[in-house]
Amino acid sequence: MKAHTEKACHSHYWRIGSMMLIALIGAALIVKKVAIAPPPAPQWVSVQTKPMTLHIGLVGKFEPIQTIVLNAPFEGVIQSLEAEQGQWVQKGQALLSMDPTLIELQLREALSGQLKAQRTVHELNNWENGTQVTRARRALRTADISLSNLEGRLRENRHLFERGIIARNELDELEQQTKLQRLERSSAQNELNALLDEGKGQARQIAEMELTNATVRYEQLQQLIAKQVVVAPFTGVIVPVNAAQGAGVTPLVQTGSRVSQNQALLGLANTETLKIVTTASELDINQLQPGQRVEILGDGFLGEPLLGHVQAVGNLALPSDDPGDSALFPVTLSVAALTPGQAKRIRPGMSARLNITTYHNEQAIIVAPEAISQEGSEMVVIYRKGEGQPIERRIVEVGHANAEGVEVFGLAPGQVSLGSPSRE
Repeated sequence: MKAHTEKACHSHYWRIGSMMLIALIGAALIVKKVAIAPPPAPQWVSVQTKPMTLHIGLVGKFEPIQTIVLNAPFEGVIQSLEAEQGQWVQKGQALLSMDPTLIELQLREALSGQLKAQRTVHELNNWENGTQVTRARRALRTADISLSNLEGRLRENRHLFERGIIARNELDELEQQTKLQRLERSSAQNELNALLDEGKGQARQIAEMELTNATVRYEQLQQLIAKQVVVAPFTGVIVPVNAAQGAGVTPLVQTGSRVSQNQALLGLANTETLKIVTTASELDINQLQPGQRVEILGDGFLGEPLLGHVQAVGNLALPSDDPGDSALFPVTLSVAALTPGQAKRIRPGMSARLNITTYHNEQAIIVAPEAISQEGSEMVVIYRKGEGQPIERRIVEVGHANAEGVEVFGLAPGQVSLGSPSRE
């Protein structure tokens, strides 16, 4: 019985040992097989030049490129009002007209002043032949004749006195008359000289300046009365005056309202050329710069994408009540000139989806990130021109990245390896 038991144990141990030996042999064979398996061949992928474009998407609103205030050209009463707030008007369209009664009165007065000034200047230009100077010359000639006659008689009386024919008092009386006549002649000469001086120097300058002022006044009033009808200087939308001025509230003008000169009447927003105002976060702002191309889409003008450019990029963040919020910076985009049909459909205040091109390279080389390895401070790509060509280690510069891969510089079209290069 004991011998039978020992025999059974010996058989059991033998079976266990055989199984362990088989397992060890199998493991050895597997290890040998793995050890001698060749390394996997590197994967080569083709790279070619292709356009690479990066975009930033923003949302903004259309705003007029210019908003002006139309003022009353002169003081008066509004005769008729042809436009209302919110109305779209074309360039040259009449918006309102003024009653010219008061300005016509001022115009007539200015014309009268101009004619008087013209007459004065004309008289001064012909002063030496004028009535007053002619009269003064006539008086001087009369004084000369009278003086000449008296001096002749005085000479004769002296001869007669020397011969004792006339008395002394008669000679003295004639001498006294001659002295008075000389004074009268001198006075006539002085009066003539004074009148001649009135047509020269300051007197003429004053008259010419008065004529100039009267002429300018008359021309200004003519220009004002020509603006009796206020027209739209460009195609746009009538807006409240306070919107155009940025502050304050101005009541609407009405037919029959009396207004003063330069009083604000209407606001006009230019819709021939629009701009878009938006904001960019601090993460995107450094990618934006003036001149970048923008594609503009909107629900209000489906099927008509517009083109524009970045016009201005703000350098100062907009104020925020929450200090934890991401900083936002203002960005202004210019929009290409609109057609009349677009100008009617696209209105200030409409929203716009913006696709801003921040980078474009028509001949970019884009490779998978797995093809780039870093060796120290250098970025390296394993490259060959084609199958069977020599394998090269190329040092490249890394550019932008997109969904297709990473842009690299310093590489030509060919093939790059995504693994270890094969030994050739």
